[in-house]
Amino acid sequence: MQNLKIQEEVNSLMGLGQHYDEQLKLASLELGDFSDDDLALLDKCVQYYSLLHIHDFNLNYLRDFYYAKKRECIENRQTAVQQRVELQRILSSIDEVTRDVVMLERFKGAAEERLIPDIVVVQRNSQQLATKQALLDRQKTLTIPKDFNIESVIDKVDSLEQR
Repeated sequence: MQNLKIQEEVNSLMGLGQHYDEQLKLASLELGDFSDDDLALLDKCVQYYSLLHIHDFNLNYLRDFYYAKKRECIENRQTAVQQRVELQRILSSIDEVTRDVVMLERFKGAAEERLIPDIVVVQRNSQQLATKQALLDRQKTLTIPKDFNIESVIDKVDSLEQR
Protein backbone atom coordinates (compact mmCIF):
# COMPACT_ATOMS: atom_id res chain seq x y z
CA MET A 1 0.00 0.00 0.00
CA GLN A 2 2.75 2.36 0.96
CA ASN A 3 4.75 1.40 -2.12
CA LEU A 4 1.73 2.08 -4.29
CA LYS A 5 1.39 5.64 -2.94
CA ILE A 6 5.08 6.30 -3.45
CA GLN A 7 4.90 4.87 -6.98
CA GLU A 8 1.94 7.13 -7.81
CA GLU A 9 3.74 10.16 -6.39
CA VAL A 10 6.88 9.37 -8.41
CA ASN A 11 4.79 8.96 -11.56
CA SER A 12 3.00 12.27 -10.96
CA LEU A 13 6.33 14.03 -10.35
CA MET A 14 7.79 12.53 -13.52
CA GLY A 15 4.73 13.71 -15.44
CA LEU A 16 5.13 17.15 -13.91
CA GLY A 17 8.81 17.15 -14.90
CA GLN A 18 7.90 16.25 -18.48
CA HIS A 19 5.26 18.98 -18.46
CA TYR A 20 7.85 21.55 -17.38
CA ASP A 21 10.31 20.32 -19.98
CA GLU A 22 7.64 20.78 -22.64
CA GLN A 23 6.92 24.27 -21.31
CA LEU A 24 10.61 25.15 -21.54
CA LYS A 25 10.76 23.82 -25.11
CA LEU A 26 7.74 25.95 -26.01
CA ALA A 27 9.66 28.96 -24.76
CA SER A 28 12.70 27.81 -26.82
CA LEU A 29 14.75 27.14 -23.68
CA GLU A 30 16.85 24.14 -22.83
CA LEU A 31 18.43 23.42 -19.50
CA GLY A 32 21.81 23.58 -21.23
CA ASP A 33 21.15 27.25 -22.07
CA PHE A 34 21.40 28.27 -18.41
CA SER A 35 24.68 29.18 -16.72
CA ASP A 36 25.94 27.28 -13.71
CA ASP A 37 24.77 30.06 -11.38
CA ASP A 38 21.30 30.01 -12.90
CA LEU A 39 21.14 26.24 -12.61
CA ALA A 40 22.22 26.46 -8.97
CA LEU A 41 19.41 28.96 -8.34
CA LEU A 42 16.94 26.70 -10.11
CA ASP A 43 18.13 23.76 -8.05
CA LYS A 44 17.68 25.80 -4.87
CA CYS A 45 14.20 26.80 -6.04
CA VAL A 46 13.32 23.15 -6.69
CA GLN A 47 14.53 22.24 -3.21
CA TYR A 48 12.31 24.88 -1.67
CA TYR A 49 9.35 23.71 -3.75
CA SER A 50 9.89 20.12 -2.65
CA LEU A 51 10.28 21.11 1.00
CA LEU A 52 7.13 23.22 0.88
CA HIS A 53 5.23 20.65 -1.22
CA ILE A 54 4.46 23.18 -3.91
CA HIS A 55 3.74 21.61 -7.26
CA ASP A 56 2.14 24.44 -9.17
CA PHE A 57 4.68 26.93 -10.40
CA ASN A 58 3.01 30.30 -10.75
CA LEU A 59 5.01 33.04 -12.45
CA ASN A 60 2.90 35.68 -10.69
CA TYR A 61 4.57 34.74 -7.41
CA LEU A 62 7.96 35.16 -9.01
CA ARG A 63 6.93 38.52 -10.47
CA ASP A 64 5.58 39.64 -7.09
CA PHE A 65 8.84 38.62 -5.47
CA TYR A 66 10.81 40.47 -8.17
CA TYR A 67 8.76 43.65 -7.78
CA ALA A 68 9.02 43.49 -4.00
CA LYS A 69 12.80 43.21 -4.27
CA LYS A 70 12.88 45.99 -6.86
CA ARG A 71 10.77 48.25 -4.59
CA GLU A 72 13.05 47.45 -1.67
CA CYS A 73 16.09 48.33 -3.78
CA ILE A 74 14.54 51.65 -4.86
CA GLU A 75 13.59 52.47 -1.27
CA ASN A 76 17.13 51.67 -0.15
CA ARG A 77 18.55 53.99 -2.83
CA GLN A 78 16.12 56.72 -1.80
CA THR A 79 17.11 56.30 1.85
CA ALA A 80 20.78 56.44 0.90
CA VAL A 81 20.22 59.66 -1.06
CA GLN A 82 18.31 61.21 1.84
CA GLN A 83 21.06 60.21 4.24
CA ARG A 84 23.71 61.68 1.92
CA VAL A 85 21.77 64.97 1.78
CA GLU A 86 21.42 64.98 5.57
CA LEU A 87 25.11 64.19 5.96
CA GLN A 88 26.02 67.04 3.57
CA ARG A 89 23.81 69.42 5.58
CA ILE A 90 25.44 68.34 8.83
CA LEU A 91 28.94 68.69 7.34
CA SER A 92 28.16 72.19 6.08
CA SER A 93 26.82 73.21 9.49
CA ILE A 94 29.98 71.76 11.08
CA ASP A 95 32.09 73.85 8.67
CA GLU A 96 30.08 76.96 9.53
CA VAL A 97 30.46 76.37 13.27
CA THR A 98 34.19 75.73 12.80
CA ARG A 99 34.56 79.08 11.02
CA ASP A 100 32.67 80.77 13.86
CA VAL A 101 34.93 79.12 16.45
CA VAL A 102 38.07 80.25 14.59
CA MET A 103 36.72 83.81 14.40
CA LEU A 104 35.86 83.80 18.11
CA GLU A 105 39.30 82.45 19.00
CA ARG A 106 40.92 85.27 17.01
CA PHE A 107 38.69 87.78 18.80
CA LYS A 108 39.57 86.23 22.16
CA GLY A 109 43.29 86.40 21.34
CA ALA A 110 43.05 90.06 20.28
CA ALA A 111 41.05 90.89 23.42
CA GLU A 112 43.60 89.14 25.63
CA GLU A 113 46.39 91.12 23.96
CA ARG A 114 44.60 94.38 24.73
CA LEU A 115 43.71 93.33 28.26
CA ILE A 116 45.35 95.43 30.97
CA PRO A 117 46.39 93.47 34.04
CA ASP A 118 44.62 94.21 37.32
CA ILE A 119 47.82 95.43 39.00
CA VAL A 120 48.33 98.09 36.32
CA VAL A 121 44.70 99.23 36.64
CA VAL A 122 45.02 99.51 40.43
CA GLN A 123 48.29 101.45 40.06
CA ARG A 124 46.73 103.89 37.58
CA ASN A 125 43.70 104.41 39.82
CA SER A 126 45.89 105.09 42.85
CA GLN A 127 48.02 107.54 40.80
CA GLN A 128 44.90 109.35 39.59
CA LEU A 129 43.52 109.53 43.13
CA ALA A 130 46.86 110.88 44.39
CA THR A 131 46.92 113.51 41.61
CA LYS A 132 43.32 114.47 42.37
CA GLN A 133 44.07 114.80 46.08
CA ALA A 134 47.16 116.92 45.35
CA LEU A 135 45.12 119.25 43.11
CA LEU A 136 42.42 119.55 45.78
CA ASP A 137 45.05 120.36 48.39
CA ARG A 138 46.57 123.06 46.12
CA GLN A 139 43.11 124.49 45.50
CA LYS A 140 42.50 124.79 49.24
CA THR A 141 45.72 126.69 49.77
CA LEU A 142 45.00 129.05 46.88
CA THR A 143 43.56 132.34 48.08
CA ILE A 144 41.46 134.30 45.66
CA PRO A 145 41.18 138.06 46.34
CA LYS A 146 37.69 139.35 46.97
CA ASP A 147 37.83 141.87 44.15
CA PHE A 148 38.93 139.26 41.55
CA ASN A 149 36.76 139.36 38.43
CA ILE A 150 37.08 136.26 36.23
CA GLU A 151 35.18 137.85 33.35
CA SER A 152 37.73 140.64 32.96
CA VAL A 153 40.52 138.03 32.81
CA ILE A 154 38.64 136.14 30.06
CA ASP A 155 38.17 139.35 28.08
CA LYS A 156 41.89 140.15 28.33
CA VAL A 157 42.82 136.62 27.14
CA ASP A 158 40.43 136.94 24.17
CA SER A 159 41.90 140.31 23.18
CA LEU A 160 45.41 138.87 23.34
CA GLU A 161 44.39 135.96 21.15
CA GLN A 162 42.96 138.29 18.52
CA ARG A 163 46.25 140.20 18.12
